Amino acid sequence: MVSGDNEQSLVHNFLVSSVGPGYSIGSDNAYHLSGLDLAMKLHYIHGIYFFDSEASRSLTVPQIKSATFDLFNEYYITCGRLRQADSGRPFIKCNDCGARFIEAECRMTVAEWLETTGDDCSSLKSLIPQKNIGPELQFSPLIYIQVTRFKCQGFSIGLSWSHILSDAFSAAVFMNALTELLFGGAPCAVTPPPPLAVDTITKISSPKPPLSAAAKPPLSIRRVDPVGENWIPTNNCKMESFSFELNATQLAKLQTQMPHLTPPFESISAVLWQSIAKLRRGSEPTTVTLCKLNAIKPKGKITGNAQKISTVKFTAAAISAADRRELAELLVDNAGEEENKLIEDAVDRDDGVSDFIVYGANLTFVKWDEPDLYGDGMELNSERPKFVYYTLHGVGDSGVVVVVPGSGDDGGRKGRLVTVILPENEVVELKAELMANGMVV
Repeated sequence: MVSGDNEQSLVHNFLVSSVGPGYSIGSDNAYHLSGLDLAMKLHYIHGIYFFDSEASRSLTVPQIKSATFDLFNEYYITCGRLRQADSGRPFIKCNDCGARFIEAECRMTVAEWLETTGDDCSSLKSLIPQKNIGPELQFSPLIYIQVTRFKCQGFSIGLSWSHILSDAFSAAVFMNALTELLFGGAPCAVTPPPPLAVDTITKISSPKPPLSAAAKPPLSIRRVDPVGENWIPTNNCKMESFSFELNATQLAKLQTQMPHLTPPFESISAVLWQSIAKLRRGSEPTTVTLCKLNAIKPKGKITGNAQKISTVKFTAAAISAADRRELAELLVDNAGEEENKLIEDAVDRDDGVSDFIVYGANLTFVKWDEPDLYGDGMELNSERPKFVYYTLHGVGDSGVVVVVPGSGDDGGRKGRLVTVILPENEVVELKAELMANGMVV
């Protein structure tokens, strides 16, 4: 494992600059943020792609940087800065301020780094910018990109993507588009749709009335104390993350313990739901949130949060003593109500001024394991990434489980990489519980 101190010494020579659209769209345009976008304002998507020297033998960091100028011609909204309307509702001013581009060097090879870190993805923090919006709102970039060149001349591309922009599907499409620009040919030829005028943002209708006693509030979000211009949740305890990979064989064995045709995500979630409940006797998480990507967005829409958010409740018995097959069936049936519209209404009632969290408001299971999300179209010099990883930054105290595709390929079958983010005092016990279940070694 690469420790935090060693990371700092291994990754060095940082150089920070800005990148943005290759042509100017001016400064009199703005982008309206939906209620669902604003519900995600305190959360961040972190992703990283590793390419070895075979993939990047003819690629230079200046080439990568140059490609981003073409890409941001299409993704110009992500290069704006946040402003607030007269009502206090945030919006994005499309003013070409750009994203941050960080260059760094690593004293290890890609193979050495991946072998040393193994499944422990917490060691990737020096390769992914650990930034949040604020404390100066109007100057804070919404995207950070870090390109780290390794000793072997391979490299990694780390991405910090403000969730207020859109979901992980859009972030991954952005990364695929960057790779296509590097080794796929022509710059983006898509003409961006005309941006919204600023006055359509500043003349938003009056806030909706407060929820009535009879109205049903969404269970999947939690209002938090105002954060001001420093957009990151305030936790009551220190959060810690750890990761483990289930190869295709391990995953198939786990699924045999579940009802017939239980998918991988629900099988993993059922085990972790029960395992975490055992750590929280007396306050078992009877309600959990499910977040699943919607890969079908309106044509041409490259921003906006479109994932399905729902809640599931289990009250038949103590979860720690329940038959986990019942939990799996409940997760598969997704008996809980989709809450996207309820979230929109709750956020819009005070015109987006209040602060909420989604991830970690309840114990949250995040399904980002769609097979075409992280690599089917992502190749450099006919070489696929050696390792791809996505996680979340800015998680509430109830914790999050993120499931993404695994790195191995067993006869065309993919495993899953699971990242768990919990209060640090629960991590050791959970690892022991998962070892007992045969999920980690």
